[in-house]
Amino acid sequence: MAILGIGTDIADVPRFAEHIERVPELLDRLLTPAEQLKRNGKRRTDASLAARFSAKEALKKALGFPGWLPWQSAEVVPARSGAPSFRLRGLVLEHFHRIGATNIHLSITHDANLTMTFVIVEGEGASLSPGVDGEVEHFTQSMYGPGARLGEIPKQ
Repeated sequence: MAILGIGTDIADVPRFAEHIERVPELLDRLLTPAEQLKRNGKRRTDASLAARFSAKEALKKALGFPGWLPWQSAEVVPARSGAPSFRLRGLVLEHFHRIGATNIHLSITHDANLTMTFVIVEGEGASLSPGVDGEVEHFTQSMYGPGARLGEIPKQ
């Protein structure tokens, strides 16, 4: 097993909260109902909401997901240990399998007005990073074939 990709993201909590306050429906586009609410049914803190969005941004980078990420297809959920983890479905899950990924590791932290997330994707596929010699074709073409363009997932 090898590391296929690494992603990280930092979110400014007040800025995230300001966006949600200005456009409340944005929260439903970015986060699932389970991500928005605590187990007791109360809304999560702004820091917790921003961290979950940041985790999805880091996941997009770690997976090398081409184009727009369908936010509802990647859900931050607690693992059995209580640590944050992902539940994938739809196009994100298809892409995860297509690149030969088998595991995702997620770390989230927040302090003061910032959250930071770190994602590592492991598997048996080829690394999503170019080779050190710089002579490797773009990963989109190696995964989806010649003529594939970044931002498009070809239909099979």
